[in-house]
Amino acid sequence: MQLTCEETDAALVVRVSGEIIMDAVTECRAEVEHLALAAAAPAVVVDLSAVAFMDSSGVGFLIGLRRLCQDHGKTLSLANPTPPIKKLLAMLRLTDYFDAPPTGPAGA
Repeated sequence: MQLTCEETDAALVVRVSGEIIMDAVTECRAEVEHLALAAAAPAVVVDLSAVAFMDSSGVGFLIGLRRLCQDHGKTLSLANPTPPIKKLLAMLRLTDYFDAPPTGPAGA
């Protein structure tokens, strides 16, 4: 799992690539949480357009990040989930929970 971040006035966009699996989540959780809280923007958008696979620890990571953002007055949404990630979110009935929009520009 690799991360790149870009902050605008509207949102911190976190672009994730690779696989969101237990080992990667363990390594990146603190960094992403710190960036989300340190950002002045009121929203965090996680761009999943380059994510091929996500296991249950990845789902837990995103749920925890959403709760953290909510606890600090920020919103979290997912952008551009790939078909396997869309299917996973739908199967777990989390699409509405994350406000995952249809594929389009990140943060749009």
